[in-house]
Amino acid sequence: MKRRSVTIKDVAQAAGVSRATAARALGDYGYSSGPVRDAVMKAAEELGYSPSRMAKAMRNGRSHLIGFVSADITDGLFSEALGGICRVAETAGYQVVVLNSSDKLDDEITGITTLLSHGVEGLIVSPVIVSHSEHLTEAEQTVPIVCVDRVPSGLSGVVSDNEGAGRKAAARAVEQGHRRIGLVASVQSEEPVQLERSGSTVHVVGADRPSVLRVRGFVDELQNSGLGIDESQVCLIPHPAGNTFALVSEWLDEHSDLTAIVAADSYQARHLYRALRERKRSIPDDVSILVFSDDEWTQFVSPAVDTISLDGGEMGARAAEALLREIEGESGDRTVESIPTIYRPGGSINRIKAPDSAPR
Repeated sequence: MKRRSVTIKDVAQAAGVSRATAARALGDYGYSSGPVRDAVMKAAEELGYSPSRMAKAMRNGRSHLIGFVSADITDGLFSEALGGICRVAETAGYQVVVLNSSDKLDDEITGITTLLSHGVEGLIVSPVIVSHSEHLTEAEQTVPIVCVDRVPSGLSGVVSDNEGAGRKAAARAVEQGHRRIGLVASVQSEEPVQLERSGSTVHVVGADRPSVLRVRGFVDELQNSGLGIDESQVCLIPHPAGNTFALVSEWLDEHSDLTAIVAADSYQARHLYRALRERKRSIPDDVSILVFSDDEWTQFVSPAVDTISLDGGEMGARAAEALLREIEGESGDRTVESIPTIYRPGGSINRIKAPDSAPR
């Protein structure tokens, strides 16, 4: 049988005082004599009384709750971010309420409304779409908001250095002698990536979200290295898509001349690895790969995969610290903080020897 929760009435009876007197002593408001307060506190401790968080919030206007609306809590990045948020929040005496939008804007808007109705004092949000922020701006009139991983214009947030990471991935392949390098990336259908050519230069056009920035960094680095790039070297997969594996497989078959491939996110990393294995293409002898991923499988396969990972825990912790500063009235200028990415070498990138010089 479920044990009944201890109430203020139970504490008052045990201490031999009225309910109102027990409430004053427990809530630390109004007047209670020393002996009465001691008797109430002793009874509360003996009975295991725990005050209602909502009742305390109604009395002092503070819930000590913050909300986190995650774009996809099953993604390792956001689960790590949640860990960082909780670590900072709990140290400061706050609890975190989590809602998952599943990368759906309507669910994100509903989640924010729900959290506000529960009296959260601030929100951390990983927005589904950075170009649609009216609901965030409106919510910010009620509580402070800090975005994580993706930050719409005009809001504060903490992100990864995605463009720098894209450059880092391309540069690593170039350093190892590769000249035909491909990229496969997921793109949000509402905010797609577009490759536009002007003469010999390819420009990456799109909203400032992680997928766009990684593609931009990759393309720019190849061009700055003097290699140039053909648009077909970049495979852009709508997310979510039910036929992702088929699309990646078809692209691989059409580009068997690529000697190195970068997967710009964990979704495409899994599909790329599976497609190469099914085609019996040896890594790194037949093709080298480097992937953006926080997934542990990349280190358990043989050879271990070279990865670029995002420091989700640090990102979440910094976002929570920024939010708590705003809650406590220490707000300053709106800023977007960038967290460096982490390169983990494995054995999935082969070095290509430069061809011998022709005989004179």
